[in-house]
Amino acid sequence: MNSPKATPRALLAHLDELYRLAQLLTSDAEAAARLVHDVYREALASPPPADQARTWLVSRLLHHARLAESTDEPVLAARRELAESMLSRVLPAAVALLSARDRLWLYLCDVLTLAPETAAALLEDTPEGYERARAALRTALRRYLTPGQFALLEFGLSEEQIRTHLQQSLSRLLQPPPGSLRTELLNLGGGEEVTVSEVRTRSVARHPATRMLVAVLIVLLAGLLGWLAWQGTRPASSPSPARPSDLIRRSVELAASLTVEQPLTRPAEAERYLARQGWRVVVPDIADARLVGLAQAPVLPDLSVPVLLFEDRTSGRMLAVYLYSYALLDRYRDRLTLNPDVLRQIEEEQHFDLHVLGRQQVLVWRYRDDIYVAVTEGDAAALRERIAFPS
Repeated sequence: MNSPKATPRALLAHLDELYRLAQLLTSDAEAAARLVHDVYREALASPPPADQARTWLVSRLLHHARLAESTDEPVLAARRELAESMLSRVLPAAVALLSARDRLWLYLCDVLTLAPETAAALLEDTPEGYERARAALRTALRRYLTPGQFALLEFGLSEEQIRTHLQQSLSRLLQPPPGSLRTELLNLGGGEEVTVSEVRTRSVARHPATRMLVAVLIVLLAGLLGWLAWQGTRPASSPSPARPSDLIRRSVELAASLTVEQPLTRPAEAERYLARQGWRVVVPDIADARLVGLAQAPVLPDLSVPVLLFEDRTSGRMLAVYLYSYALLDRYRDRLTLNPDVLRQIEEEQHFDLHVLGRQQVLVWRYRDDIYVAVTEGDAAALRERIAFPS
């Protein structure tokens, strides 16, 4: 029995995400509209099966974009640049979702450039373990990207380009050994001081298999340290100045000192003002809350982020909504962190993460690439129901 064909209304249900993908593949809005028009003209002339409409539309869009590549090389370069920018933003979080063994496979094969067969012998596994790790990485990337964005990665970047970004991401996650460890290792041997040249001589004399085993143990230790650094630890009573600031706690600390620096009461006006400052964000629509202006929060000595200040009529108190982004988190990842559990919770739009820190409650959500952190002394769970998303 033949599957039912997609109706025009069902096809148009995918227009929004398809047009966004077309914008990534073309040079301007007019070219994107032409590309989408060609795809829908084809779909209406010969409708695909209803249960395959979305995949079919994306596939045909990519096909039509390929046909235009030969006459639009600047678009191809721009698309590759967009894909690389997007990959560098989401890859660290995607790697953090992987199991320790998958990360080890990727480190051995993509960073140390061992052959899968060599890595399999070290890990007492089969070479297919590397392909499983690559598949797990693709699955993790899909969790952070829309179908259109993921298609752009596959369409715009080669495997070698993706591998290069993976090498960079793993290198950032895994910390180099501290100088004290190097000194201790140089002085092993019952208190006898060992010179660098002697260490090198002894190392060369070892059996190759022993050297490989030591290398794997070092990688495992480095991976564990890097993973713990990424996950974050419970803050001590007197945190070290070198420890990265937790984004949520830092937002709560600053909330009481915020004052209106730029009086603005209309969301559209605030969006235009923020755009001139380089922040292209959407001001959220919050029922029973009135925008009164903007503030700047110094979350780091060299970083201030804009904060939307609302008068919350339900509690009679000020509601502060901090504006962050995934790109900002990536840029300041060594000094400002957001727990991966929170990132997973908000990876889908209209999903929230709620925290209670003393008298303050915090609500975290995202829209597109922007991350919103609302700090209130009211009921954050009730606030969640009052936030309306753009259609």
